[in-house]
Amino acid sequence: MNAKSVQCPSCGKHAAGNFCSHCGSPIVSVCPSCDTEVKPGSRVCHECGESLEAKAASKQWNAQTIAPWVAIGIATIALFVALLSWFGRDDGAASPAPSSLPMTSTVPAPGQPVDLASMSPRDAADRLFNRVMIASESGNTAEALKFAPMALEAYDNLETLDNDARYHVALLHLTADDIKSARVQIDKLRQAVPNHLLAIMLEHQIAERSGKKDSAARAYKTFLAAYDAEIAVGRVEYQEHQGSIERFRKAAQASTTGKK
Repeated sequence: MNAKSVQCPSCGKHAAGNFCSHCGSPIVSVCPSCDTEVKPGSRVCHECGESLEAKAASKQWNAQTIAPWVAIGIATIALFVALLSWFGRDDGAASPAPSSLPMTSTVPAPGQPVDLASMSPRDAADRLFNRVMIASESGNTAEALKFAPMALEAYDNLETLDNDARYHVALLHLTADDIKSARVQIDKLRQAVPNHLLAIMLEHQIAERSGKKDSAARAYKTFLAAYDAEIAVGRVEYQEHQGSIERFRKAAQASTTGKK
């Protein structure tokens, strides 16, 4: 038999069926045992004594209850896709990094499997830095400019920047052709360590970009004069960029002596 429309004992609105379509509260219009009509809200049938308590779940899955979970699921998927675009694998195999690349050695190069869940904020920033440097060195300017702002934002989100991170940030600014911002990081490096080798290398790069040969030559000489004492200190950032430092030293020696 068809259920009659009755007044919901919870919200007072008229509804039919086992549950109120307005608030979801259970409604029993007939006894499920003897089909005797009973008053809404009754706990037992007055005819046969059968319990009228709702046996179904107190909450139905309808469009209103499912919608929030669907939205959360979509947002989670969107976030995951965004993370993959930052840190994920390239469509093809990654090209080997050129030997002159000033990459950090603390995280794998793009194209290698990465556990995003275990990556610290600093590792994430360094990975983006590596991706920008690889793209820049391979001539992929579009990709370098795409990921440089992401990398800079990642470093901005760190509580503090050590000298190694400041070097990374300065290189990222130079990649984006923002010499003014790069100089800010150079000045902070020189304030911490007056003869910091990485700061001198950055100054040489800016001088060459600006076509200032005298400034570039002076940077070479300053670097060579400070090299032995600075290397003896054993700074962590020197170890991270040992390859770049040694290549720069050879270039400086060749420039000042005319020998390769």
